[in-house]
Amino acid sequence: MDDTARAFLARAGWDDAQITPVAGDLSARQYHRLTGPGGSAILMDARALPESLAPFQAMTGWLRALGLSAPEIRAADPGTGFLLLEDLGQNGVGAMLSTPETRQTALLTAIDLLLHLRQARPPALTCPDAATLCDWTRLADAHYPGADPTRLEAFRARLETVLTPFCAEPATLSLRDFHADNLLWLPGRQGLARLGLLDYQDAFLTHPVYDLVSLLTDARSEIAPATRAWGIAAYAAAAGDDPDRLSRAFAAFSVQRNLRILAIFHRAARIDGKTHHLPKLPRVYGYLREAFDHPAFADLRPELDHALPPPEAPA
Repeated sequence: MDDTARAFLARAGWDDAQITPVAGDLSARQYHRLTGPGGSAILMDARALPESLAPFQAMTGWLRALGLSAPEIRAADPGTGFLLLEDLGQNGVGAMLSTPETRQTALLTAIDLLLHLRQARPPALTCPDAATLCDWTRLADAHYPGADPTRLEAFRARLETVLTPFCAEPATLSLRDFHADNLLWLPGRQGLARLGLLDYQDAFLTHPVYDLVSLLTDARSEIAPATRAWGIAAYAAAAGDDPDRLSRAFAAFSVQRNLRILAIFHRAARIDGKTHHLPKLPRVYGYLREAFDHPAFADLRPELDHALPPPEAPA
């Protein structure tokens, strides 16, 4: 903890706090848990990504106005890149997803929260079209070992065709990384407030299924195909969506998202030395193969191993 950070904590009244690093993910932001006479709080150090502070603050206000458990911002100094946040604890939803007795409660609460977001008037955010979403997958061409850019281009052409009608539908807010590591269970709260939300500064507008894909094809938690099918059906029933159309949208956005995640994990390992996600690559690849089983892509499935070979087991 350097002098600049300590000066911010002193101004916020936390200069005597015990400081413990909190494990981060792939972001350059750093987090520390503070413990003192006033309880606990989280220090967000965004000096490496100062541009992320304003979106985080704006989204925090929007989510809290909806009655959702985004962390309260207790002190802020955007000029130096610091926020002091409410500590929502360490009770991650991942443990609930891995336990049959609690999995359904966690998933149904998350689905209800997504429907709540869908019904809200969204803030003014970027809304990428199908071509842009496909362009985001080009990371795989450069960073996934053994990728064949020519064959991936054929995949992208089909993906854009499948995504286009869904991108023409009314968009809703997507928290973008709506997965177990960014969801905390708060048993002392009621209703949707039981889900604590993290890491939503990159929120954008897109088809409502996007965050359902994030939830049900989670790189960090093993989600069985039967659970995924149950979750898609539960969402469709609650939203009044056509199940077949939602299934097609789910497959399309799963191809887009998981192809990009494969590339992001490899890029993080090769460029930043962050290798902790490499063991998750077979799971993500499995989600991608499953999405290609949908009739919208099934004729391309035989080409998948040539365009994007299965990941090698980490050394």
